[in-house]
Amino acid sequence: MQNQIFGEAGIGNVTPDNFRTQDKEFQELQLNLIAIHVVSEEVGADKFEESILRAPDPNNKMRMAKTVMEEYGHHIRYRELLDDLDLDWNEVCADKAHLTTFDTSIDTWTDQMVFLALVDRAAAHQFRHFIKSPYQPFREASQKTLNEEYGHVGFGMDGVKDLLARGKEGRKLVEQAVWKWLPVGLSSFGADESHTNERYRYWGIKTQSNREMKQIYYDQVRAFITKDWGIDIPESIDGFLDAAGTRRETVAA
Repeated sequence: MQNQIFGEAGIGNVTPDNFRTQDKEFQELQLNLIAIHVVSEEVGADKFEESILRAPDPNNKMRMAKTVMEEYGHHIRYRELLDDLDLDWNEVCADKAHLTTFDTSIDTWTDQMVFLALVDRAAAHQFRHFIKSPYQPFREASQKTLNEEYGHVGFGMDGVKDLLARGKEGRKLVEQAVWKWLPVGLSSFGADESHTNERYRYWGIKTQSNREMKQIYYDQVRAFITKDWGIDIPESIDGFLDAAGTRRETVAA
């Protein structure tokens, strides 16, 4: 990738040595993504840690503990990218909010498994773009993170399979969790029309619009939710979100 040209901007490979010579907008956008992951990966790890004791057996406790360890590792990995630029990570991240993904509470083991299967899958879709970023340390860190995210998704899929094996009771739990977590997965891609996304694409940090990423993700998850999990959800994203909103209103009433 050393001689590759990235994005509409047509910039070449960026390293810590030439990062400060790049356009200010590129620097700000790339640092913003790094800071978001420094903050959010730690928050996510803290949230996940509670699920270790929710796990139904030692094997799942071990897998959950490994997942938590890797999430804390992601936090440290992205902090080190700021260290490489001689930046104080505490200062850079001081006013950075975590991803809203973690504003919805993980209350049960079913929540955790469906979160990993659906929401971590949405994160993996994002990292598949980040591994093509012009900034070499970021794409290398993102490749390592993506590999681990695939493992988390696989863990979630295994956990859901175990829940479905319980019969009607397990299927009901999974179905409730799908309606809880799939909206969160979809929202993690951001607004359909996003100026920031346009600028990420201009600089080659992302290659698709939020709506395009969201559609690919929804088509993928709907296929296995309906066929493998036996849970019916609308064909379109908008239809699903409308139905999810109606369900929330009914529960609230």
